This record gives sequence, structure tokens and C-alpha cells, in this order.
Amino acid sequence: MRVYLVRHGESECNVKGMLYGRTDCALTDNGRAQALAVAGKLAGEHIARCVASPLLRASDTAKIIAGALGLEVEYDPRLMEQDMGEWENVPFLDMLNSGDKRISDMLDDWTLVVPPGGEGFPSVRARVEGAIADITASGLDTLVVAHAGPLAAATAALLELPDGAVRRFWYEQGCWSCADDAQGPFKLKYFNK
Repeated sequence: MRVYLVRHGESECNVKGMLYGRTDCALTDNGRAQALAVAGKLAGEHIARCVASPLLRASDTAKIIAGALGLEVEYDPRLMEQDMGEWENVPFLDMLNSGDKRISDMLDDWTLVVPPGGEGFPSVRARVEGAIADITASGLDTLVVAHAGPLAAATAALLELPDGAVRRFWYEQGCWSCADDAQGPFKLKYFNK
């Protein structure tokens, strides 16, 4: 079985430099082009299903890719981005310049910092692990379209890595990654291809 991991395309919030998690942001023209590019890159793969975060930037990316591959999109709210609480929709540069030590701590290891009024990493990992367990139980090669945080948590779950490992993964927009269990436990076969 293969699990294909794709981060949503560039969104309006990315362009604005905002810190966001659960905020619904539309794709930019560039984000739609990135989704089309991923569809082209995946055209030779044998993907049986597509599961996506219901947030607009991920769901629209999934619709573009799945449409090109002849798949329907299933939505799973467990794949949504981390809830950033009071930090939601705050310009990232403003946060960096605020002197708040939690921001630098978050940049060092986001698994150890809970945004005020938001969601901690243990909650993110638990819900993403549940989604990944359901996806892998199907045995079908599956495309997962989500966000940077949940994709890192999914990778850690698939590869049986500790929490701190997620800060080592950065999913680029317009690329795909893949974990494969053909020879035993899941292994990272491709990353940001």
C-alpha cells in the first residue's frame, strides 16, 4: 500500500504572511496551478482514493488533483490544520517582533507549544493518527491532501517516529510525497517530489 501526501497549494493567507490554522483561505491562482502540477506528477501512479481536509485550501487542491485523476474526494475533519487559537490570523512578522518567547519556542519545536486558546500537538497527532489508521486499514493506495502540520504528524505516525521528529518535515506546495509498506513497515519512498 502507498499513502501519497500532498500539502494544499498556495493560499491567500500564505501570501499575506498570516499565521493560520482553521481559517478558511482560498487558493491563489498560483495555488491552483500548483495543484494542477501535482496532478500531472501523479498521473502515472495507481491511486485508488483521495481523502482530504475539509478546509477550503486543502479541499480545493484535492478537487483539482482528484478531478484530473478521475477520483472522488472524501473529507475527513481529522486532517484539518492545528487550531492556532488567539494566534489565528495574526501576521507572522508581528508575532516574531512581539518578543513573546512562545513564538521562538514554537519555531524551535512546535510540538511543545500550545497556542493560547488553541490546540496542542498531542491532540493533532491523536486525530491524525486516527485518520491514518482508517486510511491504511482500507489497503487502498490513497492520496491524502492536507496541511503542513497534519502531514508531518501523518508521516511520524506512518514511520513510527517520536513527536519531535515532525519538526524535521516541511511539505512544499506543488509537490507530493509517498510512504510505502510493500516491504514491511511503512518507509518514506519519496519526499517533496
